[in-house]
Amino acid sequence: MKYLYWILALCLLSSCEEEIQLDYRPIDPLYVIEGHVCNDGSGVVITGTRDIDDPVLKDGIEVQSVTLSSDNGIKETLVYDKDGIYRSRSFVGKPGETYTLTVVIDGESFISSSTMPGYTEIISTRMRWEEMMGNDMLHLIVDVSDKADDINYYYYRILRNGKLFKWNVVRDLDSSNSTIQFDISCMSRDKAEKNDPDDYDSILFEGDDITIEVRAIDMKTYDYLFSAKLSGQNHSNPIYNFNGEVLGYFSAYTTTSKSFVFHYSDIE
Repeated sequence: MKYLYWILALCLLSSCEEEIQLDYRPIDPLYVIEGHVCNDGSGVVITGTRDIDDPVLKDGIEVQSVTLSSDNGIKETLVYDKDGIYRSRSFVGKPGETYTLTVVIDGESFISSSTMPGYTEIISTRMRWEEMMGNDMLHLIVDVSDKADDINYYYYRILRNGKLFKWNVVRDLDSSNSTIQFDISCMSRDKAEKNDPDDYDSILFEGDDITIEVRAIDMKTYDYLFSAKLSGQNHSNPIYNFNGEVLGYFSAYTTTSKSFVFHYSDIE
């Protein structure tokens, strides 16, 4: 067996699709199911793993059936489009509801459920230099409304000119506050001043279009994405999110975003 290479599409079916590349330990090829229900709509993508030394990505897969259902009795069979993409005609999530994705492949059902958290909102954003180990680091500070009296889970991503720049997941254990602050390290002043072409993917430039998106997610989604983040560091596989041996995850989430143009003159 060989190492496998899988594309984790965290920005599934969004207007700015970006991919995170992860290496996996030796396993037989598996299906990859990536599905979501959010306040903007729903969708599923089904692909497969490939050998790490194979330069050709595996095409999307058409399967027997893909079904979304909710605990209030709503059910819809998604329609196949192309490239492994299944689209919903009208399935939109509501906070507090639990949703289930069922995918049937070669007679075997793969099932995952997720509960949609309440809405969140980006209150403010700002950028400032902070000294760290003798070097100035540029931080994006994001204040987000937080549901008090609960343990809350979030996924955030920064897009630079429509491409993924940073992402992470956050667990908020402090239930006494109505806001949570994300302090996101973006780049060092030294790297920005050197302006090495090899570092262009990790530097913000004057006039860049920046979008910060924050998703309120449930604990099951947080656990999966946290393990996926670690898998890129220790070359292990994420935990399984479905009942069977398939990669990928299903998430019901609410989302909010804010965009701005990056100017050095705006840095505190």
